[in-house]
Amino acid sequence: KFEGHLMPDHIHMLVSIPPKISVSSFMGYLKVKVHL
Repeated sequence: KFEGHLMPDHIHMLVSIPPKISVSSFMGYLKVKVHL
């Protein structure tokens, strides 16, 4: 599940990730996808 609101200078996100994935791992994955 993913919900978000785009603001001029930041993003608000509500994300549901499986317990087997750490928050830091998910953020690393997200940063790679955003920069592509």
